[in-house]
Amino acid sequence: MDLTIPEDKKALIVKENKLVAEKLEVVAQFEEKVRKVEEFCNSLKEFDTSLKTIDKWMKAATQELNDIRNCSSSMTPEDRVARTMDLQEDIAAKVAIIEADTAKELELLPQGDTVPKDAQNFKDELQRITRYCSDLQTKVKSECNAFSEDVKFWAEYRTGIREFTPWLIDAEKVSTDGLSKPTNLEEASALAEKVHSFEKSCTDHLKVLTAANLAAQNMTTHKEADDEVAILTGRYQKVKDIADTWVSKADTLVREWALLDSTVSELNDWVAKDKTMDGENQFSLEKMESTLGELKNIYREKEKLVENL
Repeated sequence: MDLTIPEDKKALIVKENKLVAEKLEVVAQFEEKVRKVEEFCNSLKEFDTSLKTIDKWMKAATQELNDIRNCSSSMTPEDRVARTMDLQEDIAAKVAIIEADTAKELELLPQGDTVPKDAQNFKDELQRITRYCSDLQTKVKSECNAFSEDVKFWAEYRTGIREFTPWLIDAEKVSTDGLSKPTNLEEASALAEKVHSFEKSCTDHLKVLTAANLAAQNMTTHKEADDEVAILTGRYQKVKDIADTWVSKADTLVREWALLDSTVSELNDWVAKDKTMDGENQFSLEKMESTLGELKNIYREKEKLVENL
């Protein structure tokens, strides 16, 4: 228009152009303000979303820690350590986000003693989340350290169980097979020695099971070990009861058989004695009958003991 209008009109156009240019400058300034407000709103929205996301994650992380604690009976200590270490890494990543949000809060929200309520709400929420995550990080680290100690005690426990269980299986087989029936005092004595050795083996291996159980008791949780030890103890006690019974029977049999052999030898020696110078016999018939009756009783008792082995 400035090029085409007459010269007398140009002054008016220049004046109007100047007014329009001034208005356009105001519009540009307004657009800049609007842009800054939009940037602030977007940043505040991102800040709020970040807080809400971490708050939701905190609940899931707390549940994860509770699961590790409460379900630990179905997990090995190695599994518990692995899960708590993964959780620690996740918390560390969230702590880094919280630190970034803390720096962002200083830029977005007003500082000082008098802060608007809506801004203070954001500050309070950030402080709550920061404190919660810090406490959770400390708890998970403590649990991980405890579970790491459990790995050592678990290894001791498993070593004891691996030593005890094969022996128990063999001992159960021996106790089921029963004892051989001796035919003389020498065999009875060998049998007694054998059952005493078996009973001592039971006592020695009980110490192994007890030591393994003590190691398990030092773990943070030990329900699985408690259940396994209870079952093994029940099986062991049956074997030990049989061993004690065998020892009692074998010892009694040896005593009765030794008494029988001793009585027979005494009787033979007595019968074989020579007559006295007066021609009188050295033994009486009554004593002979009494001794023979005693021999019969001892023999019947010995036979009963052999039969009951």
